[in-house]
Amino acid sequence: MPARRLRILQIFNRYLQYGGEEGIVTQIGEALQEFHDVENFLTSSAEVTGNSVWSTLQIPWKSAYNADVLSKLRHYHQTGRFDLWQIHNIFPTMSPVVYERALEWNVPIVHYLHNYRLSCVNGFFLNHGQPCQRCLSGNFWPAFQTACWHESHLQSGWMGLITAHIRKLPLFERVFQWIAISEAQKREYVRMGVPESKIRVIHHFLEPKEAVLPASRSPTAIFVGRLSTEKGVHRLLEAWKLIQGGERKLLVIGDGPERAGLERQAAGLKGVVFTGFVEKSQQRQFWREALFSVVPSIWMEPFGMTVLEAWSHGRPVIAHKIGALPELIRDGVNGSLASPDDPGDLAHKMEQFFSHPEQSESMGLAGRLLLETQFNRDRWLREITEVYGLLQKKPVV
Repeated sequence: MPARRLRILQIFNRYLQYGGEEGIVTQIGEALQEFHDVENFLTSSAEVTGNSVWSTLQIPWKSAYNADVLSKLRHYHQTGRFDLWQIHNIFPTMSPVVYERALEWNVPIVHYLHNYRLSCVNGFFLNHGQPCQRCLSGNFWPAFQTACWHESHLQSGWMGLITAHIRKLPLFERVFQWIAISEAQKREYVRMGVPESKIRVIHHFLEPKEAVLPASRSPTAIFVGRLSTEKGVHRLLEAWKLIQGGERKLLVIGDGPERAGLERQAAGLKGVVFTGFVEKSQQRQFWREALFSVVPSIWMEPFGMTVLEAWSHGRPVIAHKIGALPELIRDGVNGSLASPDDPGDLAHKMEQFFSHPEQSESMGLAGRLLLETQFNRDRWLREITEVYGLLQKKPVV
């Protein structure tokens, strides 16, 4: 139990499209309410991407200095008298004023890390679909040169200037605690210059709301996620092309900017079905059919909530051996790991599951057990409460 209830302000800028990060922020806020008083300070990228020319012209300036956000944030903090700010994402709408005022007002910050935005303008360590860490040190000139954000030199350069400004603040040292969601992510932030002692790894959690599904014998693989470059569905389709025979099916659940191109790539491939976006409450029918899940990410996944979701249904996961995914998946126990650079290896792993469906059942149940014992809400609450406990012991300056 915590020493006392804290007043926590969660700070998060919503992206244009709903994604796993937003779901996690909501989940975290709801879990914290058991022991603390949590309020949310939210903005949305949609607020500065209107249809008018004027709104478009304002985007660069608001991303650099958003006076509206500053005014509202000052009001929130003065009236709420928060013990700490828990920052998740300020890009691109909130602007650096969030960090500047927190440092100026001496507000303790617990900063949750969800991507790599402080060293990469697109947050993925990807440059046109290829691994890239050229801006790791804080020099964002390569971002401008390669137009790696929104395919725009101007937008990439401007975001690079903003991020470089943030990197010049004493943020790395002054944040009370950085929360990494995996050891893999922590290693990258240490390389960026964040003191290792300031980073605490706390894995995400998932509470299954329904019983595990019965074993499936349908020769069906499933992908669930946003159809964007970093998710690697194009690599999955390359691997699927190598699988021959039978009535095998690949369900692609989700939507996103790459959908049209992926559908063109899948033209002529047998068994590939694009369902479009499906609400989580409606996905169970697809999981019931699935023999296993595939996570073909090509970016350094900081965690992988889709792995926990597969386990919650009793389904094993085949994932690329990249980022945090090897931290979650024990090869041959609750899933399988494939080389991210070899579609043939991914095809081979899928072929093994199709040929031995009984292994899928046992691995899926092993994943469910791990979810219930290690990636549960009680463990997460205990670990985050330890962070807050240290904050409460911190001497008053």
